[in-house]
Amino acid sequence: MAFLFSPRVIPRYIERYGYAFSWKRLWNAGKVLASMGISWTTGRPVVWGRPFMMMVEPTNFCNLKCPLCPSGNGEMTRERGNMGLDDFKRLIDDAGDYLVLLMLWNQGEPFINKDLLEMIRYARSKRIPTMTSTNGHYVRTKEQARDVVRSGLSEMIVSLDGVDQKTYETYRVGGKLERVVEGTRLVAEAKRELNSRTPLINMQFIVFRHNESDIAEAERLAADLEADQFLIKTAQVYSDDDAATFLPDDDLFRRYEDGESGQRQVKGQPAKGCKVLWYSSMVNWSGDVAPCCFDKNVDFGMGDAFNGHDKSASTFGEIWKGRAYMDFRKKILNSRSSVDMCRNCSEGYRGMFSMVKELRG
Repeated sequence: MAFLFSPRVIPRYIERYGYAFSWKRLWNAGKVLASMGISWTTGRPVVWGRPFMMMVEPTNFCNLKCPLCPSGNGEMTRERGNMGLDDFKRLIDDAGDYLVLLMLWNQGEPFINKDLLEMIRYARSKRIPTMTSTNGHYVRTKEQARDVVRSGLSEMIVSLDGVDQKTYETYRVGGKLERVVEGTRLVAEAKRELNSRTPLINMQFIVFRHNESDIAEAERLAADLEADQFLIKTAQVYSDDDAATFLPDDDLFRRYEDGESGQRQVKGQPAKGCKVLWYSSMVNWSGDVAPCCFDKNVDFGMGDAFNGHDKSASTFGEIWKGRAYMDFRKKILNSRSSVDMCRNCSEGYRGMFSMVKELRG
């Protein structure tokens, strides 16, 4: 979600979420950015401050069977579960004073966790802007939509990915487009009834070979549903078969290019370094800390923030500057290509990872 914090959108962020401002958060962000610059200059990891963005996984269960998602296609190797509310609160008590954005999703459908809205309310009580990303199947009544609005959720990404059922279910296997449309409409209506600007509704369209001709129609549908933004996202693939099946023909909507050896590579990916390792982190439902959301099975575990499985584990703050994290940062500073998942990562991608169009002022 780096595009949300590019320089051109910082004024919009401040306007919408000025309530998150504090001198402590500002000072922390300055320290993080300064230490990042020193690390890039020296080639050695220097970490000051705490992450000012965080992804937290409410659950890794999902109701759909999307073929490129480890949660949906059965390739996830880690245990399934839901984050407990008490664990979430302890994490926010530890990390929340530094956060300017909390992203509540990862490898699952967040609304499957029945405590999701209470998590959002707790974060909002700490003046932390919150986002979630949903497949749109769990807002089915007017009262559920009102509960979402009342929770204080700042933004929600709703996956569209098709303008008719046949196209939609090609990727969103097991899903119903009509539920996505109706749920989005209910949230928009609830916002009007409750006179609330939030949550901002961001309709996301992942461009595949089978739906690339529907982009204009998808944007019209998003506008009809009173979405605030229309997001165009490129697809991540893992194999040549995936690429042949799903990647669109239009190069504008492909995040990959052929490298010197003829192998598929992310366009313009830097050879060294990763800013995410300084300003953000990923805490999964079990408390397992991963460097980012691309570590889908926590192959590079940094520690257990909840002390649930490993009695030697520490608080998140200690994990953030612990040996495992620092060693991983050093490795990536020297060479991103040394880690498989980093070669297929969009951080630093030159081009349009997500194209954002404002639909409402």
